[in-house]
Amino acid sequence: MRDSLPPQEHDSTFKFLFENAKDILFLVRDVIGYSWAKDIQEDSIELANKEFVDEDFLQRRADVIAKAKLKDREVYFYIIIENQSRVDGNMPKRLLEYMILLWAKKIREGVKKLPAIIPIVTYNGLDKDWDIPQEIISEFDIFKDDIFRYALVNISKLDAKALLQEEEDVLSPVVFYLEQVRDDTEKLIERLKELVPKLQNFSQTNMERFLTWAGNVIRPRFPKEEREKYDKLDQELKQGGVAKMGEFVSNVAKLLDEAQMKKYNEGVIKTRIEIARNMIKEGAEDIFIAKVTGLTIEEVRKLRDETLS
Repeated sequence: MRDSLPPQEHDSTFKFLFENAKDILFLVRDVIGYSWAKDIQEDSIELANKEFVDEDFLQRRADVIAKAKLKDREVYFYIIIENQSRVDGNMPKRLLEYMILLWAKKIREGVKKLPAIIPIVTYNGLDKDWDIPQEIISEFDIFKDDIFRYALVNISKLDAKALLQEEEDVLSPVVFYLEQVRDDTEKLIERLKELVPKLQNFSQTNMERFLTWAGNVIRPRFPKEEREKYDKLDQELKQGGVAKMGEFVSNVAKLLDEAQMKKYNEGVIKTRIEIARNMIKEGAEDIFIAKVTGLTIEEVRKLRDETLS
């Protein structure tokens, strides 16, 4: 059973995900595999100002911009991460605009040498493959193969299960693995249960970051009254620590099952009522309608009054 969520909720989730140094390093080193990424100083990775103003004084904002330093040379470079849940044909142009605006800012600051800028697009769309060309321009120092050609991380195409084995306390592979089935509640439940041993090894920080992801992606699946139950489970996990992760996942899975069943039952009832209304309009008898639809005689009579009034 599929249960799609608004794309903006996933966009905000990925912006949150890559505002963390470890996840940025994991992305460029382990997922994309840039040859120079192994030389990044992890403690040098920091978020940079994401806001620019172009010549028309229009504010623009990239999803994530980080700067980092290589171990073997005194050079800082910038990484621009654009998060997409839909295919965007303007992506090469948009990335180039970000790069130009960032370089212009550096020129105004009086830098002697422009920093390299590495553009990356993370795409978490499941229904359509990314078919936009990745080339932007040509070469730039040691980053010539990467700087004007953005890397595409297509979440649905990743071997996310293999990536789970790479690092113990990194949130990215967990989110990738779950994002691949985000529209299929039954598979999402399966994968959540499968991930319990890994989630139980998370640091307190990453446990709380996981809860932020779950709050963006899982919580909206519940009707309003069920969200209060979810919020209580969220607070219990935060108070009890990662040792309570198995209990949290089990209870969330139960809530998801109940929500799915409620949604299914509501759909069945709605269908029965629609059939009954059509039969009433065609002149069928109440007893026959009740027998066909499974509704009570009283429910059929009430529908008849509403339909023919």
